[in-house]
Amino acid sequence: LYLVIYSMRVFLPAMTVATISLAVKMVPEFLEPPPGVESWLMFDGVCNLCDGFVNFVADGDSKRNVRFGAQQRHTELLERIGAPTDLSTLVLIQGENFYLYSSAALRTLAVMDWPYRSLSVFTLVPPVVRDSVYRLVARYRYQLFGRQESCRVPSGDFKRRFLEYEHEAASVDPISGA
Repeated sequence: LYLVIYSMRVFLPAMTVATISLAVKMVPEFLEPPPGVESWLMFDGVCNLCDGFVNFVADGDSKRNVRFGAQQRHTELLERIGAPTDLSTLVLIQGENFYLYSSAALRTLAVMDWPYRSLSVFTLVPPVVRDSVYRLVARYRYQLFGRQESCRVPSGDFKRRFLEYEHEAASVDPISGA
């Protein structure tokens, strides 16, 4: 009996660590869009929390997998795909699919560099729990983090990451392909 209990005390933590390690490796790969599909992150352009998340993503995305757009400037696109336009959520567009609330944030993390992409493992938390926390923070984000009077205008190299500032060839619409 002692040997069984001792074995469980040794193997259980080892199995837990192995399972978590496997999830951290596999979940981001599962959440990535297919090759060639761009990720467009639409955010509330006057929200300081959202602006901070955009800066975080831009800094942690060396491959430039994610492009950005203020929802206030892209309401037509959001309406066309059936996404909310009330600024209540991030919207991540990947090809013909779009994601909202915590799924948008976690799928964005999945296309970033390591170690940030490992945070997408929180996709394993049930969506009802994740989205409840997301909505609570979103409801009070202006009170907690503040807001700007207008959408910021990006500059320099960062400007090229925004959908409304084309610097070379026109970008392909992820929905229509045009």
